[in-house]
Amino acid sequence: MSYALTYEVDSLHTAGWLGSRVFGRFAMQGLDLPLRRSFLRLSAAELFRRLAIGLLLAALAIVIAAAGFLLRVNLSTAGSLELLLVLLVALRLGFFQATVVSIAAFLSLNFLFTAPVFTFVVADPQNWVSLLTFEATALLVSGLSTKVRLHAAQAEEQRARAVKLYELSRAVLLIDQRGSTSDQLCGLISEIFNVEDVQFWMVHETEPTERNEQAHETYLEERDNDDLMACCSQRVLRLGTNIMGGMTMRRWRIDPLAADAVASIAAISFARARAIQMENRAEVERDAERLRTAVLDGLAHGFKTPLTAIKTASSGLLAIDCLSATQLELVSIIDERATMLSQLTTRLLQTAALEAKEIHLRRSNTSISDLLQKVVLQQEEEVRARIEIALPAHLLNDQVDAPMIELALQQLVDNAVKYSAIATPIPITIKQIPSETAVVVQNATTTGSSIRVEERSRIFERFYRGIDAVYGPSGTGLGLSIVKKIAEAHGGRAWVECSEDTTRFTLSIQRYEKEKNG
Repeated sequence: MSYALTYEVDSLHTAGWLGSRVFGRFAMQGLDLPLRRSFLRLSAAELFRRLAIGLLLAALAIVIAAAGFLLRVNLSTAGSLELLLVLLVALRLGFFQATVVSIAAFLSLNFLFTAPVFTFVVADPQNWVSLLTFEATALLVSGLSTKVRLHAAQAEEQRARAVKLYELSRAVLLIDQRGSTSDQLCGLISEIFNVEDVQFWMVHETEPTERNEQAHETYLEERDNDDLMACCSQRVLRLGTNIMGGMTMRRWRIDPLAADAVASIAAISFARARAIQMENRAEVERDAERLRTAVLDGLAHGFKTPLTAIKTASSGLLAIDCLSATQLELVSIIDERATMLSQLTTRLLQTAALEAKEIHLRRSNTSISDLLQKVVLQQEEEVRARIEIALPAHLLNDQVDAPMIELALQQLVDNAVKYSAIATPIPITIKQIPSETAVVVQNATTTGSSIRVEERSRIFERFYRGIDAVYGPSGTGLGLSIVKKIAEAHGGRAWVECSEDTTRFTLSIQRYEKEKNG
């Protein structure tokens, strides 16, 4: 139930302060607490105005009694006329004025119609019963009519509130996401609910300003409040159990239920706006990623042909025995760099295919240990001496794309060689359970973990290099992203674990039922 003070005072003029005390328990039965408070809070001017109207109508009750006396009607007839007047006053004005009229009618009937007349003494007990029955009936009818009017006012308030909330709900769907959601919501609430000042503060915003300082205080206090004297409502914006911010509505006609509903609509609107912004940002990032992938794919294809020619030429020159030592060294450098560039372009092409989801796995019954041994044999002799492979007792083959898994293992081994401490061992462990096969590559560091905690979830992103990477070996930021994509293509995943002096990268691939049988 909503606050009905303004509506009652300005339009209905029902149920006053004095009447609530004379017959308050009955008249206010079934009304909610906020309405009772507004029901009782009448100004002195309003009380005197109602009292004046009641006294004027009391004079009318006296005139009716006097007219009945002159026309020589009996007590029952005069009482019926007075009761009719009390009923009309209760229906039109309210309980307070009807009570004043009923008291005047009671005294008039006693003075003019009960013996001895022209006194306020009642000699016959039957007259006492008649007068008290009249007064009780008048109060009862007045209370019932007041209660009906108040419930009608409440129903009208509910209808008006529902219309306003429906209008606000429709309006928030049309909010322009390019503008400020907070400013647009403030304008809509001010216009629909006639609020002079609306403030919002959200947790994702910066420090509060003078415009939303009170909303920020509401968020910090984490409690809803309605100040009737200041005409201010404070609400904490919640979405489920999550607190999103605060809202204040100042200088308006207090309606707690409307304030609660507005706060819920505002919380949903902010969540919707934030979700749309995140979706738009993600879409922009996807578009940028697709463009970058297309550019890299084009560049890689463009580089591939000349690099093949350079590699062929350098290999041919190396096969000639008549080169001098200087010429041989220069050609060796050319051949080495051409090989490195060729491998880089191959990785770019493979990454572009993985990003575009164009990769089609060609699974075959493959031994992961054989692929790992092949990768190790491709390393320099010094590196091979550092690698320590640990295999389970009964390692079964897996149905995988052998070239893809070999590429992923190559990336992990290269990463370990590049970022591990010099001359430290590089343990590689293969683990197998019925549902997956995992390869763990470990490298030792000299100054603790080489990957910060906040960066561990991002190092598998394409082109991402950690903050400390500028002080270490150079790289492209492609290797680990390739490992992740290959793992996901095989129904597995890739992750990193760090301790004080070691970093462990794990490549996990899913196994199938037919693999379990060998």
